[in-house]
Amino acid sequence: MNIDDIREWISDNLRYIILGVGILFVVLLIFLGVRLLGGGKKKDASPGGASSSAATSQTPEGSGGEGSQIAPQGEGTAAIAVSNDAALVTLIQNYYQALSTQNVDAIRGMVDQLTADDEASIMAATDIESYSDVAAYTKPGPTEGTWVVYARYNYKYKNYSTILPGLSRLYVCTNADGSYYISNGTMEESAKDYISNQIEESDVKALVQEVSAAADAALAADQNLSNYINNKGQVVSDALHAAVGTELTIATKCNVRAAADVTSAKLGTLAEGTKVVKQGADGDWIQIEYEGQTGYVRYDLFQ
Repeated sequence: MNIDDIREWISDNLRYIILGVGILFVVLLIFLGVRLLGGGKKKDASPGGASSSAATSQTPEGSGGEGSQIAPQGEGTAAIAVSNDAALVTLIQNYYQALSTQNVDAIRGMVDQLTADDEASIMAATDIESYSDVAAYTKPGPTEGTWVVYARYNYKYKNYSTILPGLSRLYVCTNADGSYYISNGTMEESAKDYISNQIEESDVKALVQEVSAAADAALAADQNLSNYINNKGQVVSDALHAAVGTELTIATKCNVRAAADVTSAKLGTLAEGTKVVKQGADGDWIQIEYEGQTGYVRYDLFQ
């Protein structure tokens, strides 16, 4: 699947992507592309890629590290705390750096599995400019050598100055050589139950509530950003309502199809900024003339 096909997949599934992003934002458990998964299995080799050299360590110290600590009230697992394990923290920081630049190759080196859908989700997150101040809060995972990591960070949308706090949950496992990777495989039911119960512990709830309150305060102070987040995906492209004969501008490099269907033959591509004339419309597709042929481009690929 090439990058143009990924863009078309994103266009066809935009409403679902936006719904998912909205839900994740509300609960502040953003997981951009990569799902919270993993079965506590250890890999036999280093994951490789950009994170390999930074992900070598001994036992993580998430439950006894430096920084703030929120004590649980009577629960069985150790209190959540900011990890001082340099290798684990570096892995998480590198992961979010790769997300912000949509560096799929680097992410592939930090996880045990990355599907085409995962890659499409990563490439769809084009409005996040950067992540900063990434900290790893950890609690012990369901098996030895595994950790539930609550990544706390600040992030910024493109074209907005307000910095928003965020919180995501990742599942980190240990390789045979002591290095870490983010598990993105199939999670066993026992592990799911363990993590579900852990989420209900008071220290985790306190962290979620703290970040949520900070995010609410930041959005309350920036109504424009708040409106943007609330309305993402609801703006319909003017191309769909433009009259036949209107000159339209391509918003991003895209495929031209022989029919109004993502599975139809690809006639070619159009570069960002290309001017075309609307010949008609078929559902969500704009009909154009392309090199002497009738072609179709998704309406949401126009400015």
